[in-house]
Amino acid sequence: MPRSRRQGLSRLLRYVPVSSARFAVLAGAAALTAGVQVAGWALIRDAVDNGMAARDSGRLELDVAVYVAINALAWALGAFVVRGLAALGQGLILNLRRDLFGHLTTLSLRFFSEQRAGWIIARLTSDVDAISDVLSEGLLTLVASGLTFVVALLALFALDVRLGLVTLVILPPALVVTRIYQVKAHRAFTDVRNRISSLTAQLAESIAGMAVIQAFTREAAFQAAFDDLNEANRRSNQWSQTLSSLFFPAIELLGAVATATVLYAGDRFHREGHLTLGTLIAYIGLLSLLFNPLQELSELYGQVQSAGAAMVKISTVLDTEPGIASRPDATTLATIDGRIDIDAVTFAYGATPVLRDVDLHVPAGGCVALVGESGGGKSTTAKLIARFYDPGAGVVRVDGVDLRDVDLGAYRRQLGVVLQDPFLFSGTIASNIRFAQPEATDDAVREVAAAVGIDRVAARFVDGLDHAVREGGAGLSAGERQLISIARALLADPRILILDEATSNIDRPSEVLIERALDSLLHGRTSLIVAHRLSTVRRADEIVVLEHGRVVQRGAYDDLLATDGAFRRLARELSASVSVTPTGEQP
Repeated sequence: MPRSRRQGLSRLLRYVPVSSARFAVLAGAAALTAGVQVAGWALIRDAVDNGMAARDSGRLELDVAVYVAINALAWALGAFVVRGLAALGQGLILNLRRDLFGHLTTLSLRFFSEQRAGWIIARLTSDVDAISDVLSEGLLTLVASGLTFVVALLALFALDVRLGLVTLVILPPALVVTRIYQVKAHRAFTDVRNRISSLTAQLAESIAGMAVIQAFTREAAFQAAFDDLNEANRRSNQWSQTLSSLFFPAIELLGAVATATVLYAGDRFHREGHLTLGTLIAYIGLLSLLFNPLQELSELYGQVQSAGAAMVKISTVLDTEPGIASRPDATTLATIDGRIDIDAVTFAYGATPVLRDVDLHVPAGGCVALVGESGGGKSTTAKLIARFYDPGAGVVRVDGVDLRDVDLGAYRRQLGVVLQDPFLFSGTIASNIRFAQPEATDDAVREVAAAVGIDRVAARFVDGLDHAVREGGAGLSAGERQLISIARALLADPRILILDEATSNIDRPSEVLIERALDSLLHGRTSLIVAHRLSTVRRADEIVVLEHGRVVQRGAYDDLLATDGAFRRLARELSASVSVTPTGEQP
């Protein structure tokens, strides 16, 4: 769906789920409802002047019967309009939220690394809710009250031009007050949205880092930061409510002044014989139809301002172009062999390059390990191969094809990634294994679980593989979560496998299980291992040492240990399962 550059509420028109013809029917029904209200006062006028005053009971009964009938019609039309506009508004929200979430899934990792999680969550929750409130309650007010205001104003002049001119004296001050409120309310409600966004972002960050906060006894500091944001949010909301508390009574006062003025002028006209009592009564009724919608529309304006500010923030997400996407003429790699070529690649997250002129070649079915100090560019290299990022210079190829020319979906379906901190979704152990291959059978899941040793983990629980897993894998050890992620990758049967620090956060017993699982996982596929533990990288055909974004050494495991260089120095420093003697011999 093409992006729109409109940021206000007018952008919502593209999400309207009904046809223009149906909307026209709803608008017509709303206009007819407004007309019925005006017609009701015309009937009251006729009943007073031609029924009661003329002592014509037949005319009075007819007016009453018609009055009841048209109001029954108005009730039916009103119900139709309410249901229709409610369906329109909620359908619009459904499409907006779907488009927003769908667009988020297309954005590159750079976007998520640059934005706080709470800021993104606020766009999908509180901002969309602000728009939903307007559409659920305000859309009906906008249509019904807007049409009623216009019809009532026309009816006032049709009923009596002189009283209409009297009313016009009151309208300019009302419009001036309304405009002043609009300007100030726009700023106030924009600030409210900003405060809510900051509060949500801080709350999400605090919840995610609660273990660290408690471990370093920083509860008081985070409470103070939250209190400051909460107080700023209170002040912002209080100011917006203060504006409303001044504006709405002002409109009511102007309405009262208009009524009093009409009564005074109407009494004079009536005494002079130029105005009937029925006309004056109907005019007072129509006057309420003029000022009540004005007040309702003014109340709606506050909601509209809040929704408009929310839509601007949502638009900042919707207008963010995906940094990584398939080109229209992208090549679809049906089944890849898995040959990887990185040629003269330079990459930077900001101004300083993380990789500098890196060359790396992995034959199909080969296994290469990347080692080095933290920040050397190992994980960045893995992300380039997964095409989470594109290189600033140079090229990354798979089977000789530039990844920028490859259909991303088809490529990633043949790619397996095991991360340092695997994320497990709420569900069961089995559903997390099946995540990469939803159509996999239960037998296939059990087979993979047994192959990597998860059957032993599942045996601890009454429900086995159907044991409920909480979000993030809470209740499972780091090693158990990693085994599940390995099984997930194995079930996907990828042609290219990336292990990004897959054994760095686990204890020795878990490492033994995972090392055995890796033997099954690495067999027969191209593999890139990012690791610190030497026991993990020993199985690689070639080890590449990265320092400050450059390749400083490469070779086989035994050859590198036998050579005085970066790898041997690194091996001495690492607290791994392999001890290295000065001559490179292993005990």
